This record gives sequence, C-alpha cells and structure tokens, in this order.
Amino acid sequence: MEFKILILLFFTIVLSLLNFYQIKFKFCLDHATIEEKHKKLLSLNNQTPLSGNIYFFIITSILFYKDESFLLIPCLFFFGIGFFADLKILKSPKLRLILQFLILLIFFSVFQEITIDLRIDLLNKLMEKNIFNILIVSFLFLVLVNGFNFIDGVNNLSSLNYLIILTFIYLLCESINIYDLRNSILVFILATVIFVIFNFFGKNFLGDGAIYGLSFFIGYILIRISSFDDSISPYFIANLLWYPAFENLFTVLRRSFNRGKNYLPDNKHLHQMVFKFIIKKKIFKQKFLCSSIAGISINIFLLVLYIIGYFFKDQTDVQIYLIITGVLVYLFLYNSLRKYI
Repeated sequence: MEFKILILLFFTIVLSLLNFYQIKFKFCLDHATIEEKHKKLLSLNNQTPLSGNIYFFIITSILFYKDESFLLIPCLFFFGIGFFADLKILKSPKLRLILQFLILLIFFSVFQEITIDLRIDLLNKLMEKNIFNILIVSFLFLVLVNGFNFIDGVNNLSSLNYLIILTFIYLLCESINIYDLRNSILVFILATVIFVIFNFFGKNFLGDGAIYGLSFFIGYILIRISSFDDSISPYFIANLLWYPAFENLFTVLRRSFNRGKNYLPDNKHLHQMVFKFIIKKKIFKQKFLCSSIAGISINIFLLVLYIIGYFFKDQTDVQIYLIITGVLVYLFLYNSLRKYI
C-alpha cells in the first residue's frame, strides 16, 4: 500500500511539473484553430496543456522498454504524429490518416503472427493469407485509433475509458497468470488515475499524441492477451473497444449522409450532445464540471457492459448481445438528444 501511495505521489509531482512548465513556456497548449470549431465549444480556455503527450509517452517507454521494446517503435510514431498535430505542424487530417495506415501496414507485415480470431470460419480462412490478415488488422487498428480521437472531446471520456480498460487488462492478466505484464499495467493504472483526476478539473488534456499512442498500445495488448488463452472470447475484446470504433463508423456515415467532409472535425458527436444537454439543463454552473459529468456518464454506461462482459468473457454470444445493446442505446440517445437540442 505504501509503495502504491509513493507511486501516486510521484506521478502527481511529474504531471504537476509538466503542466506548470508547458503553461509557463506556452508549449503544446490547447489552441483551437478555425478548423477546430468543436474545440471552441468545449474549451475552458486556451491555456490548457496537452500534457498527456509527454506524460504517457515517458511512462510507456519506461514500463515497456524491456519486455515489449518492439512495441515502442510504432508507439513512438503514433505519439509523434499526434504530437506534431497538436503543435499545428502536421495539420492535414488526410496526411495523418495515411501515415497511420502506413505504420500499421509495416508493423503488421513485420510481425505477421499477430492475428485476430473473428470466430467466423470464412473470415478466419481469408485471414490465413498474410496479405488479407495484414490489411484487415491494420484497418481495424486504424478505426480504433481514430475512434478514440473522435470521442476525446469532453473531460474524463477518453482518459477514464483508458483507465477502465486498463483495469480489465489487469484483471485478465491476473486470471491467466501473466504476472510481468500485470505488474507493469498496475503502475500504468496508477499513472492514469492521477491524469484522470487532473482531467476532471480541466487542468490538462490528453492531446492527439497520447490518444494515438495509447489506443494503439491498448489495442495491441488486448489482442496479445486474448491469444494467450482461447477461452477469452475475442468479442469480449470487441466489447471493451466497441464504443470508439462505432463512434468512428457512425461519424463517417453521418457525415457522408449529410454530405460533409469525413476528415474534418465537428461538434455533433454523442458526448458533445450530452454536454450540450447538461449545459442547457443548467445542472452545473462550472463548464469544466459539465464536461466531466458528460464523460463520466457515458463511461458509467460502458462500465456496466464491460462488467457483464467480463463475467461472461468466454461466451461469444453474450458479448455480441452486449455490443448490440450498446449500439442501440447509443443510437437512441443520439436521436433523442439531437431532437431535444
């Protein structure tokens, strides 16, 4: 217990210093450009540090440089792409998408043993061919990474969701006796707890770098864990990750239907609808609190699905029902809030 408290204190100091110096030197702050109207809606000020970029890259590098060193190479590129986007150097969404896909293709071409069991014979046979396996896995990761970026619009949505998923990764490692990874994940959880607390008060944001890097890292770790034990349904992994993936798919379809540009951000995501609802109802006066409650509310619903899924993690049919339930609730809430707002 004392060791955990010391770790929490250490990460609190590290994150506080990062926030302080980024504000002092006006480095990598949350400045909304003309194209980023969605940020202007939710931004509390233009001085919020995107400290998640440096914070989580350092933590990931220290914790996994030995056992998962090969994983740090693509993580470095993903952190870098997002970091340069936050610095307004890499502005083109299309170019970021192309770079991400190229990195994924190269990584999964080198590590061809990484596969996803879809529990569908036709698709599994198709994925036995290396080229199809590489393309399909790369595409799924591309959807996941950008899906998390889409939901990163209010406090405690992406950051708390990462924390919850990391907790389930810890439980999975515990259940199948992957102790080395479990210990590293525990430290990662403690570091994320501190970030979530700061993020609740709107004192810092993840930034695109942290979103890209953490999404790739978490997705990869979950696939690795599921490959260690065939009793874990791959659809439990899908249950943990369905929300950002569906947000990506729904956003593309919504923008295509409305003849919008899929690569440009907007403020019509579900979490933004929830945020607007809370603002309109005047439930809280502080804007940061409205933002945080919006993020926490969505995560509470997701947590229910995750917990049920964990107790039935070996049953694919239950996981599919949970994912369908989540999608239906999403669509119902979105349509209801859109009409109300």
